[in-house]
Amino acid sequence: MKEKFKWYFPPSIREIKTIWKEGILTVDTNVLLDLYRYHNNTQRALLDSLNGFKGRAWLSYQVADEFFRNRNGVILSANGAFNDAERMIMDVKKAIEEPLKKLKGSRIIPDELEEKLETAINSALNNAEVSIKKIRNEYPDYRKNDPILGSICKLFESSVGSPFNKEELVEVLKEAKRRKENKLPPGFKDLNKDGDKPYGDYIVWCQIINYVKDIKKPLIFVTSEQKEDWWEKASGQVTGPLYELLKEFYEETGQRFLFYRTDRFLEFSTENSGKKTNTDAVEEIRYVARQRLRDTPLVKVLVQDAHVSEAEIASGILKVELLETVYSFTCSGHFVPELNKVPDLRVKLVNFPVGTPNHIIRSGTGTTFDFNVHLKSTDFGTFFPVGEYMFEYDANVQRNTA
Repeated sequence: MKEKFKWYFPPSIREIKTIWKEGILTVDTNVLLDLYRYHNNTQRALLDSLNGFKGRAWLSYQVADEFFRNRNGVILSANGAFNDAERMIMDVKKAIEEPLKKLKGSRIIPDELEEKLETAINSALNNAEVSIKKIRNEYPDYRKNDPILGSICKLFESSVGSPFNKEELVEVLKEAKRRKENKLPPGFKDLNKDGDKPYGDYIVWCQIINYVKDIKKPLIFVTSEQKEDWWEKASGQVTGPLYELLKEFYEETGQRFLFYRTDRFLEFSTENSGKKTNTDAVEEIRYVARQRLRDTPLVKVLVQDAHVSEAEIASGILKVELLETVYSFTCSGHFVPELNKVPDLRVKLVNFPVGTPNHIIRSGTGTTFDFNVHLKSTDFGTFFPVGEYMFEYDANVQRNTA
């Protein structure tokens, strides 16, 4: 039994050491792009671990293509992060103006207390502004001088796969679409991408399998993916690669493969080399991975069209796109201009995809500037299908005071 299901059983310590010594290393796109998101310490630590496989590192064409397509955007996003930080400090300054004025106007509180408080707050905010500007000025301009790109090119020099030809790609995309529709891994969670991009994970998977078939060597695959279309999870904990992926890889190639998330790869590679684990680097890698998950939307607002927008009345439509089949979901809209009081809100679903289950709809607002709509299936085991949902909303201040 163990021989027939060899791919299912974890490799022994001896097998793991052999794979690390003789196997081929490959990575997914975000393992490379994340190098631009890390601090220098983490960049160096991860690059050192990757460079340990120089001469045994290989990159699929799909990953290389995605890396070059997205590299400039990732680099430029750093400037956006600095701008956001500066804006947040300005928001804090504005937010404290009114409370400080009220404190100053109090007959009981001495003016001296307010003045000291204002001085301390302004000093802290000014210091924060100076620090952000200093970090921005010291941050590398990777568009002019990019040692990360140089390191990546050197590591994978003459070791990048070939793309599928047109005929092959047509067949691969057909299979990718079938898998996505039937929730077969990998990549069925990538529903919020355009064109052929939702099939990128499956293209990478195919190119890896084809390469391993040719070279007949075991593989180490490092991925930044955290989603359930790659990993088996139980009680919120990752227990290993998905059963289907382990089985398919072994049946197609006859080889074992080791599957690591970036943080675990860094830990294992440093332990394997006898060095002390760089815990700061590991924690930053985990932080960036968690941030990516938070930034992945479930619902995308397509349009909010206001029919009436006044100080006491707001009505219109809110159209959203659900990007993943779910049992319930929440979306949000805004009142522009802001209402003068919290309104009574009424919402109904007027357009939805075929197959939408029976459901309950709840809506609410505790503010004068936005509202939430929550939809929940009442058909046991039936989920909301991917697609567009349109709501009509009617907010009225007077109804809430009547």
